[in-house]
Amino acid sequence: MSMLNEIEKFMSSADTSINYRTINLGGRSLYIEGIKTIVSFGESEMIFQMKRDILVVSGENMKIKYLDKTTCVLEGKIKAVDVQ
Repeated sequence: MSMLNEIEKFMSSADTSINYRTINLGGRSLYIEGIKTIVSFGESEMIFQMKRDILVVSGENMKIKYLDKTTCVLEGKIKAVDVQ
């Protein structure tokens, strides 16, 4: 059971075709699900290729805490998450 799937049940706009998910935990950690590739990474900006979008994360002192084939956890001061 995915916590995110459970949350989506309560949302009127829940859409099973969503190609990525993020959870920002107080601006200190960011969980990202649905990554295809990491385009670039650094302490102030990380760019991820998702299925249909580019996800740009801006911040300070960011580092990758966890990474597997499609999931990533970032730590640091998360300032913005933009979709392009």
